Amino acid sequence: MNYGINRLIEDLINLGFNEVISIKDANNANYALISKFEIPAGSFSGKIIELAIPAPDQYPQMCGPSIHILASPILVPFGNVPGVRNVIQSPLGDSWQYWSYQFSINPVNPTAVLISQINEIFKRN
Repeated sequence: MNYGINRLIEDLINLGFNEVISIKDANNANYALISKFEIPAGSFSGKIIELAIPAPDQYPQMCGPSIHILASPILVPFGNVPGVRNVIQSPLGDSWQYWSYQFSINPVNPTAVLISQINEIFKRN
């Protein structure tokens, strides 16, 4: 079985995301970067962003507790909105935002479930 960044990228491509590459942050952690990710719902519906998803070596047995977003202009200010979002500086760089969120992974179809949860985050904002 394939694990880690290779598994996440392979799954994302199989889900129809065409522009997916591997990137690393300043701490050498892996991310799957979806270029030109279109937000499907919520107040940012239709907006095109760069979306980076953490890919721990054990993925899909575990996943990172966040998404990282590069958007111009930024979608939301840094800070905490209880029950909605916690946005801080991302280790990917000054222009990136780290949106904290606890994901639940389903072992049957982990990446499809993960993308569904990411879309739900945008739907609530």
